Amino acid sequence: MLWLGLYLPHLPLEVFQRTLQDDGCGRRPEEASSLAGIARLPEPLPFAICNRLHVEQANPSARAIGVQAGHKRATALALAPSLIIRERELAREHQALQQLGSWALQYTPRLSLQMPDAGHSEAGLLLDIEASLRLFGGLEALTQRLRSDLQALGYTVAIGCAPTATAAWLFARWQDGVSARTEAQLSARLARLPVRLLASLAPHRDTIEAIGAQVFRDLSQLPRSGLARRFGKPLLLEMDLALGRQPELRPWFEAPLQFASTLELLADVEHAEALLFAARRQLCELAGWLSARHSAVRQFVLEARHDRTRRTAWSGSAGPVTLIEARFASPARDVDRMLAVLRERLAVIRLPSAVHTLHLRCEEIVPADAGDRQLFPVAASTEENLGRLVERLQARLGRDQVQRVLLAADHRPEAAYRIETVEDPVRPAAAPPGNRKRKSMRSAARPAPQSAAVSGRPGRQPGAAPAADAALAVDPTLAAF
Repeated sequence: MLWLGLYLPHLPLEVFQRTLQDDGCGRRPEEASSLAGIARLPEPLPFAICNRLHVEQANPSARAIGVQAGHKRATALALAPSLIIRERELAREHQALQQLGSWALQYTPRLSLQMPDAGHSEAGLLLDIEASLRLFGGLEALTQRLRSDLQALGYTVAIGCAPTATAAWLFARWQDGVSARTEAQLSARLARLPVRLLASLAPHRDTIEAIGAQVFRDLSQLPRSGLARRFGKPLLLEMDLALGRQPELRPWFEAPLQFASTLELLADVEHAEALLFAARRQLCELAGWLSARHSAVRQFVLEARHDRTRRTAWSGSAGPVTLIEARFASPARDVDRMLAVLRERLAVIRLPSAVHTLHLRCEEIVPADAGDRQLFPVAASTEENLGRLVERLQARLGRDQVQRVLLAADHRPEAAYRIETVEDPVRPAAAPPGNRKRKSMRSAARPAPQSAAVSGRPGRQPGAAPAADAALAVDPTLAAF
């Protein structure tokens, strides 16, 4: 087995302020188009997380002013009167980890969560990637993709790799990029690991410093019976788990059946187009959840909440809400495609007041189309381009404003067609159930005529299209709309 430890050192801070961080650095080249035209929010304000009376974490803007972790709340406010201070919220951190777990299932079905608690803020994910290396092009390519994707979601990550989950987690907390793929490398890396990272030694730090044990090698050279008598059996168990001498049983994370994501904005937003920057991170989480469940979405709803009571909005209580619906002509799970439709919807919406919280939920989840599951994807076909054009037109003009003309079985010219709203321009209209078998038997009994003159039957009316043609008659040059 090979494990990746994803340590999120600034999770208590980033669950609040990731809506204002610029993710323009480090993203993959194919993601550049999804950010084109997104209105940038203001620069991050000085912001800090407090645990009761002391500052626990501060963002770069606050640190530039002089606010540091460990300062008292009064000292921090004296240094920066404009400093925004929030109390640490474990419920928000747990929910963020749950959403990240659903997102990370697209890389491996075997992952476990490291939940924080009131005593420590160490939080992250543990991924068993042994079976995923070939799929993602090797360890380096996979770790680089994880870094860029987490940065796009607004999180800072440190990654460690080891044959055991405990060692991978210790490496990630020790130093970003530490890797050991063999048992020899694992022993060598662990020998230099600082003992302060061992969770079982947290109550005995003074004693450890007194005996002069600084690194993992110092502990491994001491008698095991003496270590167990002085520091307890949990220390020996943690050391054995890191070295792979004991099997480790971890609870596997399972994706929820329904997707929902709540994101509170650090500053109120008054223009709808500015919401696209924050909503993109929620769409990235949605895309990961859909990929893990081999599904796609036909429609999602973005709730823009205006209630000034932030805690009430976060807890899910009712309040003033603007519903922004995005519907697709065919099932979708691509971030760029969902972002393009949402951009069109936001361009025509006027917010009644400032927005402080976004809540994303899915309305229609369907199994992924065969085209999304093919082994070697090909370029988008003409029908797909037509579907993308239709869904963007519907988002901009309204669902009922984009219609198509279909033939009807009637001899009267004025009644030989009908106009209906476009539901799925890619999928042709199906024949009535009772006529399918009869039609197939007739086509098998005689070959199709080459023309009306050869067959002796009257031709179609001038300008009429075949009844099975359900696609819109749109100029192909508009596909680049």
